Amino acid sequence: MRSTNGQGWQREQWDDLSLSDVLYVLWGRRSLVAWAVLVLVLAVVLFSMFREPVYTAEATVVVQPREELSGGGESDAFMEEILGEVVTDDFLRDVRREASWDGGSEEFEDRLAVTRDGRYGLRVRFSGSEPGEAARAANAYATLFVQKIERLNDERFAGGALAADASVGRRAVPPADWPKLRSLLYAVGAIGTGVFLGGAAALLLEGRSRSWRDARDAELTLRAPVLGVIPDYSVERED
Repeated sequence: MRSTNGQGWQREQWDDLSLSDVLYVLWGRRSLVAWAVLVLVLAVVLFSMFREPVYTAEATVVVQPREELSGGGESDAFMEEILGEVVTDDFLRDVRREASWDGGSEEFEDRLAVTRDGRYGLRVRFSGSEPGEAARAANAYATLFVQKIERLNDERFAGGALAADASVGRRAVPPADWPKLRSLLYAVGAIGTGVFLGGAAALLLEGRSRSWRDARDAELTLRAPVLGVIPDYSVERED
């Protein structure tokens, strides 16, 4: 059967489509939807196979000046001075050794993130390929940071600068490992995205179709009940 207007129903209002109409179109082009879902699921499987898992652990350090500081400017300058004195190449090398790090120094620093936590705190995050690796690195940084503050405390920062007290506020714990749940979530997301994209493509193709498969297609195009259907035998007569 052929559409009388040659335009399908792409010029009709899409908001008029009911849920049954959408399900009918999706079922009619179920192979397209299935292929979209299959391609995305395969892509997710390959991504999960070749992507290195990342686990992030976090520790905190509390630094407190022994002398009272007047304002935020002095606090920022104090923390910058602390970080400049403590975080040196030798310090980072000791952290890598304490964390039993086997990779390069640049990779270690890429995985490490140290940010301010409040006025006098530090938040130490490390992203590792294993939960234990991430926790070891974060704790090594926090512990050695406090130890170096204590050593510099005795020296008054080798020049009479402000002394400080430091402690580990919270030690890092190995992050939970949920590989099966994560893979399941990826698969569910791939299926949902595949159904959405495949369904959108099915509706677009159906809206541009110039032929009817059955009376239901005619009703969808004409937006009116169809009482009868006359098959088109013109092609067979031409043969």
